[in-house]
Amino acid sequence: MSSSPRTSWKSYALTALIALAAGGFAGRHAPTVPTAYASDILWAAPGVATGSLQEQEIAPGAIPLKVGYIRSDIIMQIHPRVPELRTALEAQLRAWSEQQTALEEQVSTLQNELRTGQLTPLTRRNKEAELNQAVESLTTFQTEIWVQGGQAERKEAELMQPILDALDAAIRGIAEGERFDLIFDSSGGGLLFGHHSLDLTSRILEALGIDPPPSGGGGVN
Repeated sequence: MSSSPRTSWKSYALTALIALAAGGFAGRHAPTVPTAYASDILWAAPGVATGSLQEQEIAPGAIPLKVGYIRSDIIMQIHPRVPELRTALEAQLRAWSEQQTALEEQVSTLQNELRTGQLTPLTRRNKEAELNQAVESLTTFQTEIWVQGGQAERKEAELMQPILDALDAAIRGIAEGERFDLIFDSSGGGLLFGHHSLDLTSRILEALGIDPPPSGGGGVN
């Protein structure tokens, strides 16, 4: 799944890390995964009525779907490596922010010098050339770091990849080992209700070697 060029459930986890770096999960909701892939349907399928899957009458001889869900927001909140990754990401974001501030101050200083009106024509031309170069450097920096697909986003992916790979393996292990047809992610907003008996979050945490939260269980509604 990690090699697919399509947008996958992993985009949710990257957004989750940025949310953590920006101050935590409180009051935040990650974007819903938009599409359930026919060959890779392990996380989320917004718009599929899980209630109807559970309650529909099964025709004689038909094989009922085996369905479960996880709460990836809970997993990301209690994963022991997330604080370490958050610290690393914050440090890098802070360093980039300081670089941008320095470039902005350089631009501002040159602009102020040009406003004095006490420059010789030659000095003014030189200052204007410096300003143009400074503005170009600032624009290039912002483009390389902050745009979609830039260094900030790539740094997120680099930091999150080990967690995502382990999480992917844990989900696949349960899904394939126990022949689940569908496993949803309630955290993306597509699952309106799920009975607590279908909640696989604790089992995923156990597969990752993480102690589940004491409360455990509880339906999503």
